[in-house]
Amino acid sequence: MQALTEAPGYLTQGEHSLYFVHHRAPGGSRAAVLLVGPLGLERAHAYIVWTRWARHLASRGVDALRLDYRGCGESTGRFEDMTLPRWEEDVRAGLDYLRRECPGVPVVLHGLRLGALLAARVFQQERAEGLLLWDPPESGRAHLMEVLRRKVAADNLEGTGGTARSREDYVAELEAGGFMEVEGFPWSRGLWRSAESYDLALPSKDDARPWRVVHLDGRPAERCLAPGHGRSVRTPRPFFWTTSNRLLPDLGELFDDGASFASGVGAVDVTKGGRP
Repeated sequence: MQALTEAPGYLTQGEHSLYFVHHRAPGGSRAAVLLVGPLGLERAHAYIVWTRWARHLASRGVDALRLDYRGCGESTGRFEDMTLPRWEEDVRAGLDYLRRECPGVPVVLHGLRLGALLAARVFQQERAEGLLLWDPPESGRAHLMEVLRRKVAADNLEGTGGTARSREDYVAELEAGGFMEVEGFPWSRGLWRSAESYDLALPSKDDARPWRVVHLDGRPAERCLAPGHGRSVRTPRPFFWTTSNRLLPDLGELFDDGASFASGVGAVDVTKGGRP
């Protein structure tokens, strides 16, 4: 078996630099996947699994690009200056890179959690051949409210927030324009308001490009978000983006399903009804 090549680097994004790692498939790739990852503490918890997933793809002949948003991870920029549309720009920069580096192969956008919201928005507007979403939130606001719920629970349990406050108290503080520490990151009113009306943008029925929404809770088919484009896989709990205690969960079914989807995208004719 040929050794996998992992090439780190930076992309220029205005005055900032986006850190990436390009996992190259040995012997050439049949497809390329841009990994649009989760945010904040979820990124840290999911980091090992996310890296394993990129390596899994490369070992099966699919290039994978891991990318840090501005203000996150190894990229430059201030987190408190960021909004969801600005992170969309970072996803587009990664997509442009893969088009240049992997000419002639289909490119798939793959989002996890908040990254699924960003990937779906970019898929609507840009040329990409496939879309794969793992556990997408219903909206940006719903996702941030879920994270705030965790903050409320942690602050009240540990006494780190002073007088016990509700989630609505934290929302009011954000709306007032102050910065708030949430799971180690400074949230701003700009980030909070950018999530308003930022719904999950699933492809339209006349978009012939392949796309799939994968739920990780093993739900029955009738409860899948996107009938005809939904799949459910039961993964170990707690989910890998909520805790780092389980470093090597068994995700073989999820990985094999995702790699099969990415590998098969190139065989689909999207010239009828889809974007070129």
